[in-house]
Amino acid sequence: MKKKLAPIFLILFLGAVYTSYLVLRDYESITVQLWNLLPPLCASLCAIFTLKIYGKENPHAKALAFLALGIFFWFLGDFIWFIFEFFYNLHPFPSVADLFYLLAYPSLLAGLILEFKNNKMCWTRLRLTICISKSIIFALIVLYFGIIKAYNPEVAMLNNLIAMSYGVGDLVLIMLSSSILLITFNYRKGKLFLPWIFIFIGFFLILVSDILFAIYKESYENLASPLRNLDLGWITGFSFLAFGFYKIGEALEETKRKLLGLKTCDCGESCKCKKN
Repeated sequence: MKKKLAPIFLILFLGAVYTSYLVLRDYESITVQLWNLLPPLCASLCAIFTLKIYGKENPHAKALAFLALGIFFWFLGDFIWFIFEFFYNLHPFPSVADLFYLLAYPSLLAGLILEFKNNKMCWTRLRLTICISKSIIFALIVLYFGIIKAYNPEVAMLNNLIAMSYGVGDLVLIMLSSSILLITFNYRKGKLFLPWIFIFIGFFLILVSDILFAIYKESYENLASPLRNLDLGWITGFSFLAFGFYKIGEALEETKRKLLGLKTCDCGESCKCKKN
């Protein structure tokens, strides 16, 4: 029953979120604002949960620590923006929120590099073709809408640099999602395959949402429906990240119990077993 709680919670949470956006459409309520804060916070906490199970000396733990830190920076950016928007009715750009949003990308890149080194990649022509094709297509879109179109000669250079930095950050996300897809292929038929699938989908949804925001920024900020529902991409993406990280930790915990000769009883406690 314990294993079923995480997917049940995920379904209930996303059900409530989608109802708020698609049925109630109350975009300015504090409830809808909080929907955007909970998933990145939960994702970073679930990554820390898995980090503790790995142990500090495990090379995968170091990579996960950077990923958790990057996601937590995203949460801090969202939280600061929530304070500005909900309590002070301000929409400053640039702001402290942008600092944390942008700090997330180098941390995620460091986590990606470490995790990639920790996995012995099984290269095949099909896998490389899929990942390289995906990367090129999304990189061209990001270069145009996230960097070239982001430049505005009528505003200060600092504003332009920060706006264009988000495009560069999305290029990092393209590399991240493509590399995670390769890592996921490595876990085929293993317990970590599905968790990494959720992590890949999570980062991919965040990337697609960022790109759509860059293209339709004005319509989104004017609360034009259905583009205001773009939040659902970020919320779902972070929720999938949280679920994926949690399931990795759960799988590792189960493996450790088996290695230590432990089993989970009906009471939910871990008990020592005598090996036959």
